[in-house]
Amino acid sequence: MDSSNNNLSNIGFTQDFGEFTDRDFHALSKFIYNEFGIQLPDKKKFLLKSRLIKRLKILGIPKYSDYVNYVLESGQKGSEEVIEMIDVVSTNKTDFFRENAHFDFLIDKVVPDFMGRGIKSPKVWSAGCSSGEEVYTICMVLEEEVRLNRLRDYQVYGSDISVSILKKAVKAIYPFSRAEQIPDRYRKRYLLKSKGDGKQEVRIVKTLRDKTRFMWLNLMDNQYVLSKNFDIIFCRNTLIYFDRETQRKVVTNMLEHLKPGGYLFIGHSESLLNQNIPNLKQIKPTIYLKLK
Repeated sequence: MDSSNNNLSNIGFTQDFGEFTDRDFHALSKFIYNEFGIQLPDKKKFLLKSRLIKRLKILGIPKYSDYVNYVLESGQKGSEEVIEMIDVVSTNKTDFFRENAHFDFLIDKVVPDFMGRGIKSPKVWSAGCSSGEEVYTICMVLEEEVRLNRLRDYQVYGSDISVSILKKAVKAIYPFSRAEQIPDRYRKRYLLKSKGDGKQEVRIVKTLRDKTRFMWLNLMDNQYVLSKNFDIIFCRNTLIYFDRETQRKVVTNMLEHLKPGGYLFIGHSESLLNQNIPNLKQIKPTIYLKLK
């Protein structure tokens, strides 16, 4: 036999995991929707199939159908494999200073409002924080307000359903190309450049890292293991993955953790129009105030 046949993996051979049937896709997508609120329409079938290959290889499961049964029979959404699965399925896209108008509003309107109300150490929650860019952007903005003596202190919490992406957020190390989106005045003060290893990376300074806390959290849970005294909640570009009913449930649950007079920011591609969520007043197209 030709010895080259023993090295198929080296010439692009890929393992055949069998057919990912419509039945398997619909069963798994229904589970993901029920447990995590993420919609996966039929056009996402190939995407889901390709993303699951990693899990089948790691577990040594030979067929997609066997994997779907394995996940569905796990029973609990907090089980180890379900957490691993949602980790590879979830989409994580974010940037520093994304939708910058929100941070301008934070500086120009929110902080002066807090100063007038005696809120000197605001507490912020970034829901769906991904790899932490939003969290550290908030920290940079608020740290400047501390330097100007407009605030005394602050805390920023970040939550996500992806364990691997949360680990990246905790490390706070990013390619230098990502940091180019950060304005110079923040970049010089709050970034550390890698030295001597050839890597073009930066790390958020410890002063800001110490102001953060990251945690795994499923927004579809009926109750969140979080305090109920946040002054600001950012939930941007996360609601777009939910249908209207799920959006209403998630926002209503989040508001339980926002103090009266607190602010909710959503993404520019999102809307809560006609949702009729109690005690929530729109003050800008994507900015809301919780009423007292």
